[in-house]
Amino acid sequence: MFAPTLASPPSAATTARAYLPALTGVRALAAYLVCLHHQNPFPAGTWPNDALREFHVGVPLFFVLSGFLITLRYFGAEQWTGRWWRRYLRNRVARIYPMFFLLTTLTYAVVFLEKGPSVFRSWLLNVTFLSGFFDDYKYTGIQQGWTLTVEECFYLVAPLAFALLRRRPRLLWLLPLALLGGGVVLVNTLGRLEHHGLFGNYLFMLLFTFFGRAVEFFAGVQLALWYRRGLLRPARGLLTAAGLLLLAAVVAALAAVRGPADEFGQETPWGVVLNNAVLPGGILLLYAGLLTERTWLSRLLGTRPLQVLGKSSYVFYLIHVGVLQQWLKHHVSASAGLGFVLLNLLAIGLYYLVEQPLNRWLRAPSAADQAA
Repeated sequence: MFAPTLASPPSAATTARAYLPALTGVRALAAYLVCLHHQNPFPAGTWPNDALREFHVGVPLFFVLSGFLITLRYFGAEQWTGRWWRRYLRNRVARIYPMFFLLTTLTYAVVFLEKGPSVFRSWLLNVTFLSGFFDDYKYTGIQQGWTLTVEECFYLVAPLAFALLRRRPRLLWLLPLALLGGGVVLVNTLGRLEHHGLFGNYLFMLLFTFFGRAVEFFAGVQLALWYRRGLLRPARGLLTAAGLLLLAAVVAALAAVRGPADEFGQETPWGVVLNNAVLPGGILLLYAGLLTERTWLSRLLGTRPLQVLGKSSYVFYLIHVGVLQQWLKHHVSASAGLGFVLLNLLAIGLYYLVEQPLNRWLRAPSAADQAA
């Protein structure tokens, strides 16, 4: 990877409050990669189609970023008090849950009209984030919603990991290995129940659960710790370039290892290694470059339009496939390009009119916090 060099470390308070424009803009880039993965415009059998099939790599971009931001904001904070836990959990719920609940319920309202009350169980598993633990349910509701189960697992584990790392910092890279071992145990225990694919097999565990994807989050944790301690320095754009090249190389390698019976390259043994272990290193390099280097990419991602698109990227991510996308396609325009523009406009509107107000309302201090 690279050897961090000592620089003047920013204070913990400064980093926790820091607004990092390039990392806001990169959220839009990640969402668009996933969109191209789901809405591949190229004919099957062509090399552009093969490459875009592997653009699920946008998901690790989100996971590493989550690990970085949560560590930046909360590592070293006063923990294990009721007030801290209330604030932390309230902020995490406010960040993800309102739009997910509303859009998931809208999705199932449409499905209910076709299938009736039988969809209630699936809806309940989705709005409680439990569907992501079942192979049979992972794509129900909002198809890409399984990633939020992975996110929520990290949110719950992070404070415990931070408390441990403050005392034993050398355990940083043992924690994802321990979680992977826990995933193996779950496959060999709960998986044997054969209950709707609950931890049904190793491939599902590795690709769709936090136990298999923990390396991505801990790559973000590592980056945040280096950043907080002033151990990152610019390298004349080399970090950004190296990260982009490694990202592109992993996409090409995933396309190359995909066999005729595989839908995606990550479904092969080598693909799992590339996606879960090699790719996070490339993303870490890219983010290190965006944090420290003034490049064409950091300038682009920091522009005002990309800030708006980055802020609304979560809503875009939730709606780029699903009932709203299908409604626009069938009732407004079947054009993929126009549909992309309309989805962005809808996402921006929902962000400013719904997501942001709900986020602020839910983050408001409770009476118990004010009295403490």
